[in-house]
Amino acid sequence: MKKLYCFAGIELEIEIPDALMYENERDLGPFRVDSVSHPHRFTFTLKDELSEPQGTCIVTQGGLRVYEDNDLSVRYIGSVQQSWDGAYLRVSHKGFEHRAEVKRSSYTDRIGVQTVLNSLAAEHLTAQHHAVIFHSSYIDIGGRGVLFTAPSGTGKSTQAQLWNIHRGAEILNGDRAAIRPTNSGVEVCGVPFSGSSQICHNRSLPLAAVVYLEQAPQNVIRRLSGSEAFRCIWEGCCVNTWDREDVSVVSGIIQTLLTTVPVYKLSCLPDASAVAALEGVLNP
Repeated sequence: MKKLYCFAGIELEIEIPDALMYENERDLGPFRVDSVSHPHRFTFTLKDELSEPQGTCIVTQGGLRVYEDNDLSVRYIGSVQQSWDGAYLRVSHKGFEHRAEVKRSSYTDRIGVQTVLNSLAAEHLTAQHHAVIFHSSYIDIGGRGVLFTAPSGTGKSTQAQLWNIHRGAEILNGDRAAIRPTNSGVEVCGVPFSGSSQICHNRSLPLAAVVYLEQAPQNVIRRLSGSEAFRCIWEGCCVNTWDREDVSVVSGIIQTLLTTVPVYKLSCLPDASAVAALEGVLNP
């Protein structure tokens, strides 16, 4: 069975044996399409034991090990801090062909959609298509996209909810979005990753502003520029820092964004007064 999806201009063809194909699409559902022209093809198979790695291990990071063998990149995902053979998932990436091996002992019924999402290597996939996944709450304010970003626990979701309650802004994703330069400007796109928010919509809008948040006893907002603005954007980008090409692409996207999209730092209270403060600069 094959299922087709598209997000941020990236086409996907997911092929899993019928008996193992997930039924609940969760975050992927809003991105389902009827046809694709040049998709990345992901093929999934069950294996008693994952194939052994070839080439050189270039990354050991948390539950991830990455090997490179000429133009083939292979990721082992799971409990692999000490060794690759504790992994439950092996995914090889070569151009538009991606082959995933799933350890049989981990799946007795169906291959879950979260395993599919883990297989995408989405931070690399988006960089290949000149886009970047950005940790943020993404809202629609009158047909314009605004992104709230900050370290975890600072209040991204709170500010998005305040705009929803007090200004009727729609929350399109509570955790991530994709930023993509286009011929007509910089746009923000929905992505099939929503974290714990479970808010995930497939909508692309012109990006009106990025707002970096911090908690404070009063509301103060100022526009950022130069290296300060770059650092605040870079902090939220999902990028393989070991991949020089990905780092170069994402750095270029940030530079493009900074020439056309305002970046603000909003020190704020968790109430409606913060909405009014930001509204004053978004709609002067």
